[in-house]
Amino acid sequence: MSDIKKEIKKHSLSINNREKIAATGIARVDFFSEEIVTAQTDLGQLNIKGKSLYIEKLSAETGDMSVIGNIIAVSYTDNGSATSFLGRLLK
Repeated sequence: MSDIKKEIKKHSLSINNREKIAATGIARVDFFSEEIVTAQTDLGQLNIKGKSLYIEKLSAETGDMSVIGNIIAVSYTDNGSATSFLGRLLK
């Protein structure tokens, strides 16, 4: 058996005036609405809560994402088993 390890993408997050978030290392966006953006990074799930949120930029190639709106809270959850948004709701 070979010891192949997945290379972890670097992740960074910056918030400007609680109006704009610029993030790198985004693997995918699981859910988005005007109040919540949920994105997956190699280091865990990124949760952004706010009002009038919208994704200004999202690049699958580079993993860059920009979110604009009134940012209220940002949190992370550790990686667990990958579950769909619907699966997490019904949990």
